[in-house]
Amino acid sequence: MRIGITTDITEFRSRAESFLLDDPLRHTVLTTIIANYLTGIDTQDETVRFLSVHDEDSSAIGAAIRMAGRDLYLGALPSGSIGAVVRALVEAVPDSAGVEGALDDAHTFAQHWCALTDKEFHQSERITLYRLGALRIPEVAGTPRRAVESDIALCADWMAAMREECGMRQGPDRALIRRRVHAGRWWLWEHDAEPVSLAAHHVPAEGWSRIGPVYTPPHARRHGYAGAVTAHVAKLLRADGLDVCLFADLTNATADRIYRAIGFHPVHEFAHYVFEARRA
Repeated sequence: MRIGITTDITEFRSRAESFLLDDPLRHTVLTTIIANYLTGIDTQDETVRFLSVHDEDSSAIGAAIRMAGRDLYLGALPSGSIGAVVRALVEAVPDSAGVEGALDDAHTFAQHWCALTDKEFHQSERITLYRLGALRIPEVAGTPRRAVESDIALCADWMAAMREECGMRQGPDRALIRRRVHAGRWWLWEHDAEPVSLAAHHVPAEGWSRIGPVYTPPHARRHGYAGAVTAHVAKLLRADGLDVCLFADLTNATADRIYRAIGFHPVHEFAHYVFEARRA
């Protein structure tokens, strides 16, 4: 087994693409990151690290990434490789503050990381990945429209509110929102000419597009707006021949009910762990 780390997205894609394409749904985050870089939506900096695990024939059999300003993200990793992956990443990005990945992999990774760095860890989030089955369009008052430049401030305010309400570690800043609005990927649901909910989608990657974020401010909840705007975006993506997925907090029963009602069903569970200084 061999581990390679690069800062070059093109090199990483050439190394890992066939492995990621074996399960593009499981690897929706990694394939979307690649697509965002290659289409110019996001730009690289020197802190990005792309890791690939290779077998004796040099075929990729695992992958992970550390994005600028974000925690480590694990793709599928082969059995028995996590210790070596941790050692490589501790050397490459020792300042990493956490990890996200499939339940068992993320937990094992956090154990190894903290044993090497003399830290502790705790689980901060459980996330479910859903895929769209038979789409059901709810009957909800209002109409969808694409967000435009004049909506960016509202979208940014709603994302700040969402981060505070949900205790999110990270989220889209105004510059990122602007780029995605200009790309036509953020949608609003309006009722009585007032925006009441939003849903965005990511750049299509390997036949999939992932919806998110989705947010309805407190004053507009319990009217079905989130389900309506999510279903609208899903319908558009399906019309373009894409499969559709999204993530939701495993503990958010409301989100689970909304997404199941319009045709999504859970397929994978992930966890995020935070690394912290060991208490005396």
